[in-house]
Amino acid sequence: MHIIPATDLRIVREMLQAADLPYEDIDQDSVARFYLLQEAGQPVALAGLELHGDAALLRSLVVVPAQRGRGLARQLLDHLCREARSGGASHLYLLTVGAADYFRRLGFHDLPRDRAPAEIRNTREFAQLCPQHADLLCQRLPAKRPPLPESANL
Repeated sequence: MHIIPATDLRIVREMLQAADLPYEDIDQDSVARFYLLQEAGQPVALAGLELHGDAALLRSLVVVPAQRGRGLARQLLDHLCREARSGGASHLYLLTVGAADYFRRLGFHDLPRDRAPAEIRNTREFAQLCPQHADLLCQRLPAKRPPLPESANL
C-alpha cells in the first residue's frame, strides 16, 4: 500500500461524489492537493489538503466502504499532517457533518465557526460548499506528529 498524489481529477471527483462530499470545485485550478492510498494499483482511500499560510484545511477524507476499519484514514491523515507541516502550517482545520466524533478521537477539538482564521473562512469549502451546520474542528500540528491511537480506525 502506498500514498501517491492524485493526478486524475476524474477519480477524485468520483470518490468524493460517491461519499456525498463536496466535489464541485475540483478542477485544474483547485487549490486542494489530493492524495490516493492505493492497494494493488486500485484507489482505496482519498484525502485532500489546502495550504493557506499558517492554516491548512483538510479537504475530505474518504475510505472505500469495503476497506474501512483497517486504519487507512489514519494513514492518510498522518500523511496530510506531515504535508501541512512541511508546507508551513501549524494548524489543521476541517469541516464535517457526520465524522466529528472520529476526528475528536484523533485529537481534534471543536471550534466555533466564527473563530476560524480568515484564511479558512475564505475557502470555498467553508464559505459555499459545506452547510452552515457542519462542525468545524481544529488540531495544532506538532513539529513531529506522534502516531495516532490504534482505537482510531475508520
